Amino acid sequence: MPFIDLQAQRLRIETEISDAVLRVVAGGRYVLGPEVGELEKQLAAWCGAKHSVSCANGTDALALPLMAWGVGPGDAVFCPSFTFVATAQVVPWMGASPVFVDIHADTYNMDPASLEAAIARVKAEGKLTPKVVIAVDLFGQPADYPAIRAICDREGLKLIADTAQGFGCTLNGQHPSDWADIATTSFFPAKPLGCYGDGGAIVTNDDWLAERVESLRVYGKVTPTDAAERNFHHDPKYLSLRVGMNSRLDTIQA
Repeated sequence: MPFIDLQAQRLRIETEISDAVLRVVAGGRYVLGPEVGELEKQLAAWCGAKHSVSCANGTDALALPLMAWGVGPGDAVFCPSFTFVATAQVVPWMGASPVFVDIHADTYNMDPASLEAAIARVKAEGKLTPKVVIAVDLFGQPADYPAIRAICDREGLKLIADTAQGFGCTLNGQHPSDWADIATTSFFPAKPLGCYGDGGAIVTNDDWLAERVESLRVYGKVTPTDAAERNFHHDPKYLSLRVGMNSRLDTIQA
């Protein structure tokens, strides 16, 4: 049995997809067009969150909050030992160090007891500063967020929920973004919610973080808060205040 049958999916929704693509082509707004904003609203509503910000792929979705928090050399980011490589690969991209945490034998998700042990080991060694935990929702199953959130609160760590392989899952009626500081997802075609190419998004209830991620995805552009604080009186379209990336979602994918 194939992992996913994209042709069967296409046959079910081909007319709707073709009509939507033609609307985008005729509309002429091919990057961050109105369909992108509508998708972001629907993603946030689905998760019961205040904000969703789209980006070019699921890897960037993981990298953007690390950039926003200033994660860098000397910092430890805790990742499950069983996940797709992107979860851990974004950490050295920041200059930080991934610390792998064992998984639970029943769920294949991060084991909270192993996370506690890994944090204690890093603190005892004294070479790295614990900063962030990235939990993964594997095979559609949410990680043990109540336990992991409690550990993060106790240790003063940020929590990212990598929901790329479980987007839409809930635990006790709550979405991962209810526990995590930010949830990320990928729209790679084989994912639970996929597009016909690459795409990604974050979901969060943190106003500052959402605005900072929105800035970082477009070359570190000026945000409304930046403009107000610095009293800009001219068009900030081409003003960048921080180092960012080019990670915009194509309108056709939305």
